[in-house]
Amino acid sequence: MFCRNCGKELLDQAVACMGCGMDPKEGYNHCSTCGEEIQEKQIICTACGGDVTMAKKTEGLSEGWSKGVYIGLLLASFIMPLFGWIYGGIQFNQSAEKSPRKQQSLHYIYAGIATFLVNLVLIALT
Repeated sequence: MFCRNCGKELLDQAVACMGCGMDPKEGYNHCSTCGEEIQEKQIICTACGGDVTMAKKTEGLSEGWSKGVYIGLLLASFIMPLFGWIYGGIQFNQSAEKSPRKQQSLHYIYAGIATFLVNLVLIALT
C-alpha cells in the first residue's frame, strides 16, 4: 500500500504514514496501489491502471452519517414492510368479504412486498 497523501510505500496494516504523519488512506495526491502522483480529476492511475475514484466515492460516507446510522436505516427499511404485512393481514382477517377495507388491506400487503423487493434490489446493486 502507498500513502495517498505523500506516496510513501507502507505496510498494509499501517495506521499512520511515517513520511507525512497522516492517515495513509486519506488524501488524493497519490495512487494507493502504486504511489504514482495523480491529478485532481483523474479517474484511473496512468502508471498502474488502478481506479483512483473509489476513495473519492466513499469520502462522503465518512464525512456524513456514521456507519451506525446507515445500519439503522438499512434495518428500518426492512422492518417497515413487516408492519404493512402485519397490519394488512390483521385488517384482511377482520374485514367483511366484499368490503373496501379488505381491498385496502391487500394494498398494504402488496406495498410491503414491493418495498421489500426494492430493498433487496438496492442492496444487490451496491
